[in-house]
Amino acid sequence: MAGVNDNLPLTMKRRGASLHSVGSYQVAGTPWLTSSAITNNSILTSSFPMVSKNITVFNRSANAVKVHFADDGKSGVSTANFFTVPGSAAGHSLSRFTFDVKCKEFYVSADDGDATVDIYAALTGIPTASMMPLFGAGLNA
Repeated sequence: MAGVNDNLPLTMKRRGASLHSVGSYQVAGTPWLTSSAITNNSILTSSFPMVSKNITVFNRSANAVKVHFADDGKSGVSTANFFTVPGSAAGHSLSRFTFDVKCKEFYVSADDGDATVDIYAALTGIPTASMMPLFGAGLNA
């Protein structure tokens, strides 16, 4: 069956959002929220339904957590490529870190005791199927 755009010149065909669609990152993102408990020496995987625009990790526990984009499938971080969100001291505001990143998933691990994290992500309208795998220097090598 012929599509609506089949007889149109390429410049007039409707295109969807892609990884290189600047407008997808300029507008406000669709909110995505979760709160999770992470047991000591375990990894939380956060997978998004669409590609992210930015992510904020709130650490509600006294123990630090590590945020990374690679996982060896075991406990802890597979490499030294992570950043730490420090624990929140009692009576103080939440410890948090916000970063602009396009990804379809990332990991949070707790190596120094149990932790609780809240995660907020602003999502684009870009399907995760179009996101390339994240690997290489600075991520898992």
